[in-house]
Amino acid sequence: MPYPAPATPTFGQSPASAERSPPLSTYPSEEFRWSPQHGSKRVKLSPGRVALPGHSAPTFAVPQYPATFEQSPGSSHLGLHSISSIVNTPATPGSSIASGSPYPLQASALGVHDPPDLRRLSVKSLLSDPSEEVEKPRIVRTESNRYTTYGYDHGLPDLDVPRNEDLNALMPRSPDMRRASAAVSEVSSSSGEPDARLIAFEPGGYYAEPVAVKIPRFLEPLPDELRNNPMNLLYFHHFINHTGRIMVPHDCPENPFRGVLPLMATRNQHLLHLVLTYSASHRAGLLGHPEPANRIAAWMTDVLPALRQALSEPQSPSAADPRDPSSLAPLATAIMLASLEIVSPHTFGVSIPWQNHLQVARQMIVAKGGLHHLAQKADGARDKAIFFLSRWFAYLDVLGSLSGSKQDQPLYGAYLEDGGGLWLVNRTDEEIYQIDCFFGFSGRCIALLAQVAELAAECDKQRIDPITNQVKVGWLPSGKVRLQAEELKKRLVASASTVFRGCTHSDPNSNHIDEEKDEQDIAEIFATNEAYHWAGLIHLARRVLALPSADAEVQTNVQRILASLEKVRRGSTAESCLLFPMFSAGCEALTEGERQVFMDRLKAIEGWGLQHVGRARSLMQQVWDTGKPWETLVNGEFFG
Repeated sequence: MPYPAPATPTFGQSPASAERSPPLSTYPSEEFRWSPQHGSKRVKLSPGRVALPGHSAPTFAVPQYPATFEQSPGSSHLGLHSISSIVNTPATPGSSIASGSPYPLQASALGVHDPPDLRRLSVKSLLSDPSEEVEKPRIVRTESNRYTTYGYDHGLPDLDVPRNEDLNALMPRSPDMRRASAAVSEVSSSSGEPDARLIAFEPGGYYAEPVAVKIPRFLEPLPDELRNNPMNLLYFHHFINHTGRIMVPHDCPENPFRGVLPLMATRNQHLLHLVLTYSASHRAGLLGHPEPANRIAAWMTDVLPALRQALSEPQSPSAADPRDPSSLAPLATAIMLASLEIVSPHTFGVSIPWQNHLQVARQMIVAKGGLHHLAQKADGARDKAIFFLSRWFAYLDVLGSLSGSKQDQPLYGAYLEDGGGLWLVNRTDEEIYQIDCFFGFSGRCIALLAQVAELAAECDKQRIDPITNQVKVGWLPSGKVRLQAEELKKRLVASASTVFRGCTHSDPNSNHIDEEKDEQDIAEIFATNEAYHWAGLIHLARRVLALPSADAEVQTNVQRILASLEKVRRGSTAESCLLFPMFSAGCEALTEGERQVFMDRLKAIEGWGLQHVGRARSLMQQVWDTGKPWETLVNGEFFG
């Protein structure tokens, strides 16, 4: 069914915030400014670039959603994301959880100035003994490292509206209020599966200590919907402090899920509601509680109608105000809906496959004339938001295509190895061979994986019988395709070994107090980059060149990914984002020992509440049990 028509103002302004929304000039320019590595003009003209035929098209003049929607294949109702949910994850950055300061039960807050170390840390290091002082920040920032503390999240269940006492959601730190959550939970765990209710409160778990709800001051002034409702504020903080960390493999200070997206959400009510929905679904899975269905339904009531109206509003791309980041809210919403549907199907009760949301985002980008054109005329704040949405879309687009099934090929012409391309924000020569903290691999790797996805999709249509859904016996690629694949293999191997640096979002003049940990961070991000390259080689070998699992070329890359996994710490954010390499290699693993390694690592991540990991793990087991290729068994899963 089509989205219901909205009866209220759309993304630019909502009824609840029309009169009190802060002006766009309140964007903190210092916080939203690019680092030296990222100039605000991010366009690279590539040879052969053509004029965009749809340049004059309205900004959101794209087809409506289909009249009917099929249920997302193989989905079930639990909830969470590669951002999903998690059990062993970082505690509040820099939170003084040893403090016994009571929380005054009113809107006033306690001003604090203890800045967090936002570098990506392992779970254990992030959840250190509360008596230990948080080390001084590596980077001194004027606004982003100042926080306001509103109280403590004790991990108590959300009983949903109208039963939940929202005004008492944030409490003092008294330990007597804790642990009731596990007893109240209505979710039972089957034998042998991780119990989120217990793990979350164990030493090293997210709620091992009450979590200080500290909101960065660069997000202020907060909208009334957060200021006047402690439960909403709790969920907003949970997204920034917890959910946003596991959406990237390297949780560095420039993690856009903890800065750019929350800032956009404070300026747009519909996007804020989607962020709160994400967080509520994640937290419920983390604690083993039912999702607050009534609360989520209320949040989502206006999101889909507003998106539908935004799609139909005629607006020239050149007429858009490049200084207005809120104009990106519809695109951010479509991308975020795809992401949420991947890990928490039907959270808001509407059956729309993630592929549909992603297709709408794709059409929005094309209708805008491409995000790279918007970036040319943008200021620093908008450029940062554009670059974030460009990368988020690219990740879902390419990894979704590699996940097979009915997903389209990657956006044509968007991913060139030289960093250029149509539609998305281009990369500088330096960024091509630099590991992107958002992806976990280099800028060149995303372009190479897009080429792998195109070839694999083309070959899947030929080698898999559309009637029986089985691989045709004796199928082989054409000579032309074989040459393309062999050349692409060489470039993947070269790319894996030519990365010259990892995260650049750290102070080069900082004192390295923990050099051993710094080296571990570096080794981990390089291992993650390599693992994605090796996974691309497996897809080429199996889906394009039609090599059997036992072929030496396939098994060599299985071993390479196993070696990469050994360098990635259990419980790290990097581990939660390695589903694609682990699934790709796990399906081709031949020995019990190798299979057990992949199964154990996936089970551990699934125990954090990441439902899409559970679906991938089940599919991998099915591959082992039946001996069939996963491409013939996949049913809407996303391996990323």
